[in-house]
Amino acid sequence: MSYSIAFSQALEITSYIAIKSQEQYYEYLSIQKISEKLNIPIPSIKKISSLLKKSGILTSKTGTSGGLRLAKNAKEITIYDILEAVEGTRQLFKIHTDFDTTAFQNRENVERWLQESTKLLYEAEDAMVNVLREVTLDELDKRYRYLVSKRKTWKNIKF
Repeated sequence: MSYSIAFSQALEITSYIAIKSQEQYYEYLSIQKISEKLNIPIPSIKKISSLLKKSGILTSKTGTSGGLRLAKNAKEITIYDILEAVEGTRQLFKIHTDFDTTAFQNRENVERWLQESTKLLYEAEDAMVNVLREVTLDELDKRYRYLVSKRKTWKNIKF
């Protein structure tokens, strides 16, 4: 199971808006410009931005000077906020619970193995969620800039 590509696109959109806002090039970024720079189709940006607006991550303005911008500071928006806005709070792992252990000679061992594997999957999901809750858009930008500064030959995205 995996999350949709919309999550990574939402992360790209919000990061792009955060960077441009930080550089103070734009108060609002047009969907057209975002689409051109990130190579994300306009209908996808509209759908994703709608989800991000409902979650209070983005705000929009209509008109010639309109577009999208962050609804709050990049230091206040976690990567988990973006994941939750796009994907909801559904579980990462779907656990199969209709397993007949009566067919095994060592039924208790099989049941313990199933319990431990289920526990491991829940722990992995909790770890992922905790990591994404700890990283903000601002911190993500700092990590990216640090990596770029360390690898001068790296071909980075020109925003």
